[in-house]
Amino acid sequence: MRFDLERFFNPRAIAIIGASQDLATISGQPLKFLKSHGYRGRLYPVNPRYPEIAGVQCYPSLAEVPEAPDLALILVNAARVADMLRQCGAKGVPYVIIFSSGFSEMGGRGEALQRELAAIAREHDIGVIGPNCQGMINVADSVFAGFGSVFNADYDPGRVSMVSQSGGFGFSVMNLSSKDGGLPFRQMVTTGNEIGVSTLDFIDYYIRDPQTDTIVGYIEGLKDARRLLEVGKKALAAGKPVLMWKVGNTEQGQRAARSHTANLGGAMALYKAAFRQGGIIQVEDIQDVVDYGRAFRCGKLPAGNRLAIITISGGAGILMTDECIARGMRVPQLAQATTDKLQSFVPEFGSLLNPVDVTAAIFNDLSLINRTLQAIVDDPGVDCVAMINASLQGEIAAKIAGEIVAVAKKSDKPIFIAWSARDAAAPEAYAALDAARIPHYKSPVRCGRTLAALSWYAAARRKHEARRGEQPLRIEKNNIKQQLVSVTQDVTEYAAKRILAEYGIPVTCEELATGAQEAIAIARRIGYPVALKVQSPDIPHKTEARAVRLAIASDAELATAYAEVVKNAKAHQPGAKIEGVLVQEMAGEGVEAILGVTHDALFGPAVMFGLGGIFAEVLKDVSFRLAPVTMSAAREMIEEVAGYPLLAGARGKPRADMGALADAIVRLSALAVDLKDHVAELDVNPLFVFPEGRGVKAADALIKLVTK
Repeated sequence: MRFDLERFFNPRAIAIIGASQDLATISGQPLKFLKSHGYRGRLYPVNPRYPEIAGVQCYPSLAEVPEAPDLALILVNAARVADMLRQCGAKGVPYVIIFSSGFSEMGGRGEALQRELAAIAREHDIGVIGPNCQGMINVADSVFAGFGSVFNADYDPGRVSMVSQSGGFGFSVMNLSSKDGGLPFRQMVTTGNEIGVSTLDFIDYYIRDPQTDTIVGYIEGLKDARRLLEVGKKALAAGKPVLMWKVGNTEQGQRAARSHTANLGGAMALYKAAFRQGGIIQVEDIQDVVDYGRAFRCGKLPAGNRLAIITISGGAGILMTDECIARGMRVPQLAQATTDKLQSFVPEFGSLLNPVDVTAAIFNDLSLINRTLQAIVDDPGVDCVAMINASLQGEIAAKIAGEIVAVAKKSDKPIFIAWSARDAAAPEAYAALDAARIPHYKSPVRCGRTLAALSWYAAARRKHEARRGEQPLRIEKNNIKQQLVSVTQDVTEYAAKRILAEYGIPVTCEELATGAQEAIAIARRIGYPVALKVQSPDIPHKTEARAVRLAIASDAELATAYAEVVKNAKAHQPGAKIEGVLVQEMAGEGVEAILGVTHDALFGPAVMFGLGGIFAEVLKDVSFRLAPVTMSAAREMIEEVAGYPLLAGARGKPRADMGALADAIVRLSALAVDLKDHVAELDVNPLFVFPEGRGVKAADALIKLVTK
């Protein structure tokens, strides 16, 4: 795989294979745009039909081009692409963009053609971009190698670089961000079907590029999805925020993605887990890209998530408060010293709570803004400030902007502004804020959402630094691997829990019985009350088969229950293999949780946590992490579910043993990594979490093995 992508983005020479004299066509536009935007390298159109195109000498074949270009653009139909790519290999061309469609996105014959292209690229060490893509723009070096209306425009170079699996949409993001959003781009590349250089390869390059500060990605699916963690952590270490737009998250969306660029979307829950672990900011709209990108240009990150809001409109302050709290920020009470200071000059009819409402009194005393802002910025319990200026305009707007700039210059704390005046109504004010790199937004919601994203990213960087030396637990159990080699069916509860115990996860006391009298003897050893559960690889859901009995208190009750559960199991699944009946202690009072493992084709092993019952099954209130999971990540998983207050001791209940729960998650992660070649899915449901100091116990488990 090639990594010298500087040669791709700033090629000394470009060959255009299949170039057309009709500069309005797709095969004619690349030469037209390279020339019109002042490309400084050498151009070699290749087409045996023409001696020259647009005043540039045209060559009958690539072999006759006088040098090996750094980049070749292939614009012929799908059936001819393989031959053109071989010619590029023979010529020693390092990078090729294949614009042509008709490959795996079409299925059938197209998939075979694409496999052939991939094999040719590997044989000749060619970095292929595409097929089925729209090219690239390097604004800084005037390389406009592609087609489409967006290539007509001139752009100012910026410090944002983007990679997109969708050509048309990706370039529309660049166009809107650069032209209307005030967020100019440096480089933009589309990758299409990604048989060679991938989205993450380009992001990796942008991390190394000293002229790129912010990175944007648009993805439908990643074939090398697990690299998200590695790339995300590199970006965190480099201080370069990555804004990622993931689509194809519904069943219909995934079908559309497969037909568009042949990229399998994968489980969105795992993409979100990878984003969270890698410090990658998820965006959902072009406006997010513009807003977040402008925020990062301010060069300041908050030290925490504590926000103070200043407003002249109480309603707008409430709106921003709701938005910020919903996105994980805090709007705390100000320090008493700050309140005392504000009380000396804020009108009595204002509010000194947070949000601070200075009211329309600022129209009478503009110094009120400076004094209020300075007092709040000086509060040690405030990490960032948002100011809502409603629709102030004209001369007063310019003066207020000047006061804001004066305070911002003396502080490392980010100050964001929500200001709804039209651009034409407050041009001097907005120009002053822009010159001082103070982000401003037309609505309180956009301002609050952006501040929350900045705060989240700052927290991700702090966590990255703090956890740099944290090592995940590793456990190797060769005896378990050997044991699973010969197993062809689901691993039922009893055997599954023996495996959990090998990895140090506490399980209930239990034994397997093959007859009623043996079950009674086991129950006496364990001590009543007990539970009975039929064990059969053919009956994974025992409750649905009515093959479970709980809280059995006597020998007589057990004998009757034993006969009933076996009878019910056989009636539910005639011919089922009955391994026996599990006699198990009753776990006792505790919060029911659920743990799980899934082995995803794109991401590998991942671990899931949630609370049992309605929380996981109906509300989908669960958290995921890609394995391995460290202790700090396990605690995060626990705290981020909506049902966390039940574990933390809500409504007077005792606080659950969070340490033991986190340890169980970490140990399950170690199992997932160690048995990644064997375990496809694993459920621990329920895992009882007892009050602090009393640990956890797995009361049921099921393992589905990788299909051999």
